Amino acid sequence: MSTQKVRLTKEKETMLISLYARALHSRSHDPLLRDPWAEQAIERVEYDFKSIKLSGIEPLSIAIRARQFDAWVQEWIADAPASSVVHLGCGLDSRVFRVNPPATVRWFDIDYPEVIELRRELYPELPGYSMIGSSLLEPSWLEGIPGDLPAMIVAEGVMMYLPASGGGPLLARLGEHFPSGRMTFDALSTAGARMAGADKAVKATGAEFGWGLDDP
Repeated sequence: MSTQKVRLTKEKETMLISLYARALHSRSHDPLLRDPWAEQAIERVEYDFKSIKLSGIEPLSIAIRARQFDAWVQEWIADAPASSVVHLGCGLDSRVFRVNPPATVRWFDIDYPEVIELRRELYPELPGYSMIGSSLLEPSWLEGIPGDLPAMIVAEGVMMYLPASGGGPLLARLGEHFPSGRMTFDALSTAGARMAGADKAVKATGAEFGWGLDDP
């Protein structure tokens, strides 16, 4: 089986933390989230995953979060089977395969070009599934997504990595582009973003948190 060399820095490398955590949990006894795609991906990516310092509870907590986001997307698709799903900062998350949307859904995974290149090596194509390589802060990536359908926008473990001034404009652009929809994301307060920088796994990558939400 071929392996893919990974040379990622800072916030791009943090995607390997959640990938590894989901794979570990999926391999545990009676997991809450089964993710065979994550299990296969860590076998194919040439990276020292054992260097990732996870606490004992982190694989479970990351799996719980992923399962909840999956459930929200599934609920959306059940109510709006002809719609778009836009996964911001998708990393190597296999959500599109876990959810397995019908052909009536247009699904877009967005991340940095080098991340999307790696995804193309690891994961198969699906009908109605597209990947866009771009920084979320670059406005032009939205031009590749039709704005004629309601959209479910998903950002799991992403918003806190935006610069402090980046979250508001991104949310505004998304709201203006689609006729209607829903967005689900997790966020930290500004104080929480400063404190969370001490997390061992994140700190080891050199990534920093920037954007916080004090008043939802």
